[in-house]
Amino acid sequence: MEMFENFGIGVDIETVNRFRKLNRVKDVIFLEKIFTKNELDYCFSKKDNAGQHLTARFAGKEAIIKALSSINEIIVHQKIEIINNKIGVPIVKLKSSRINFKIKLSLSHCEDKAIAFAIAIKA
Repeated sequence: MEMFENFGIGVDIETVNRFRKLNRVKDVIFLEKIFTKNELDYCFSKKDNAGQHLTARFAGKEAIIKALSSINEIIVHQKIEIINNKIGVPIVKLKSSRINFKIKLSLSHCEDKAIAFAIAIKA
């Protein structure tokens, strides 16, 4: 059983309608509580699909929180940043000096749903 204490998994699915009508100015308090500036810049650069991208990143953060909590690590949304590498693969940055994990994340979305799967491995 000891080997299972070194990693955690998490999954989340969200409805895009929860995020579709969010406005970067009007809803700034909520958005900045959940997302980083880089994430907001990326999502709102997608004009017609900002809701899908916000939903996917929220699902990603929820999946990461679940993966980490399964191995007794607690983190809040704002301490997780999900960016894309040059070819569009999501990269996770944990903004906490206490947490030393490698996170693998897969995101997917369609018109009305977004899903995320995360694996957290102690580094």
